Amino acid sequence: MAQKVSVIVPAYNGAKRIERTISSIVEQDCDDIEIIVVDDASSDGTGEVAGDALARSGRDFRIITREANGGCAASRNSGLREASGDYVIFFDADDIADPDFVSTLLGAITKNDSEVAFCGYRKLFEETGEEREVPLGLHHARHYSAEELTVMYIFSRIKPAIWTTIFKKSFLTSVGLEFTEVCRFAEDVEFLTKAFSRSRSIFFSTGCHYTYLQHVDMMSKTTRQTRDKFIRRYADNAAVVCRTARYLAEHAESPKVRDVAVNFMMAEGLIKTLNVAAMRNDEAEYYRMLSEPETRWTLAASRRYFFQKPEVFVKAARLLFAPRAYFRKRLKSCG
Repeated sequence: MAQKVSVIVPAYNGAKRIERTISSIVEQDCDDIEIIVVDDASSDGTGEVAGDALARSGRDFRIITREANGGCAASRNSGLREASGDYVIFFDADDIADPDFVSTLLGAITKNDSEVAFCGYRKLFEETGEEREVPLGLHHARHYSAEELTVMYIFSRIKPAIWTTIFKKSFLTSVGLEFTEVCRFAEDVEFLTKAFSRSRSIFFSTGCHYTYLQHVDMMSKTTRQTRDKFIRRYADNAAVVCRTARYLAEHAESPKVRDVAVNFMMAEGLIKTLNVAAMRNDEAEYYRMLSEPETRWTLAASRRYFFQKPEVFVKAARLLFAPRAYFRKRLKSCG
C-alpha cells in the first residue's frame, strides 16, 4: 500500500530561491507527495512564485497564506495541521535535496516501522560553490535504540536537523506534538528532542541526501546582532532547554532519558537562565535564583554527567562557589 508524504515548506520573503527549492521537491523519485508551502506573510511575492512553479509541476500541492508573520514555528504548525500524508517532512524554503531524499527517508521509517527517521546533510556555500558533508557518524550495520539516539542527540554526539527528518503523522498527533510558537530560535531543536524522547523506534540513513544552503540573505547574516538581540536570542535558547527538560522529565519513554533531563538538562537550562540575568546586569534576579535550594540542588546534580559534558558541571561549580566572579565574567562577555 502506497504511503503518502506531506512535504511542508515554511517560507518568508524567499522569492529569490524558492523556485529552485520547489523544483528539487517536485523532482523527487517518490510518487505520492503532497507539497504544502506556508507563506508567512511575505512581502516579496514568495507565495505567488511558489504557486506558479507548483501549478506547472503536476504534483498535489497547497499554498497556505498567513495573514501576519508568525515565524517558522507557526508556519510549520499551520502546514502540519493541514497535512493529509501518512508521513511529514519539514523542508526549508531555500534548500535542495537529492532526488531520492524523500524515498530514502520513507524507506527507512517504513522498513523499520519507526516513528522517526533521519539522514545526514551537506552544507553548500552559495558564493563559492564549496560543499561540506555533515555525516551522522553512526554505523549503518549497528542497531541503535531510541533511548541511545535520544541521549546522543542531547549531548550533541549526532546532529540530525528538522529538515533531514521524517515523522509518522499519526505519532505526532497521538503525542500532541507541535512547534512552540512563542519561540523564534531553536524551536526545531525543541521539537526534535521531544519527538525523539517519545519514540519507540528511530532509524536513519547514513547518507547525506539534503543540501543546506548557506547564503548572504540568511536571517542570521542579514540581522544586525546588537547586544539586545543577542541577549534575546540567548534567552530564547535558555527557555528552550528549560522547557524541553521539563517535558522530557514528564513524558520521555525511557527512564534514562528522564534522568538526563532531571540531572543534566535542567542544570544546563538553569545555567543559561542565570547567564541571561548576568548579561542583563540583573543582580537581584541572579542572586534570588542562586539563593533557592532547588537551584543549588539542580546545579550540583549535573556532576552525574560530568564525563558526558564536563563544561556544564564546571560552570555549575563556579556559580555555586564563585557567584560574584561568574556574574562579572558573563556581564563583561556580553559587551
